[in-house]
Amino acid sequence: MQRHVMSSKDAKIFVKKIKEKYGIDLSNSKLEIGKEKKEIWYYIDGILAFFNEDPIPTLCGILKLKINLPYVIVDEGAVRALSNGADLFVPGIVEYNCSCKENDLILAKTKTNLPVAVLKVLMSKEKAISEKRGKFAENLHHVGDKLWEMCNG
Repeated sequence: MQRHVMSSKDAKIFVKKIKEKYGIDLSNSKLEIGKEKKEIWYYIDGILAFFNEDPIPTLCGILKLKINLPYVIVDEGAVRALSNGADLFVPGIVEYNCSCKENDLILAKTKTNLPVAVLKVLMSKEKAISEKRGKFAENLHHVGDKLWEMCNG
């Protein structure tokens, strides 16, 4: 995979998008981009911080750039399942710290506040609370996956 510095035009667009979406100012950062097949990665000051065409923060990016995402606290069983790439089901959620509407990006955290996975909400918080079952969110990136390895390797 080749990494190269973003063109100033692309960097300007990217910085604006990240500021709007996540409230982070990257204007004084070194921005690099990596592409392989249909995958795309964004490096901020050497950290693999975002992935996807519509940038989604990596766990590394979240931890190192202090990105605040809404989140849910999950139980031990859910932590194990999420760490193996499973999606999040309602019974695994202990606490909601999000408005959690469909398609929102959220974090799953342990009871000790460690981020385990970046998720895309599939069911509203209201529905989850009333029905108490079903698939709540899709696992986009988790501890131990390829992105995590790239980040910490």
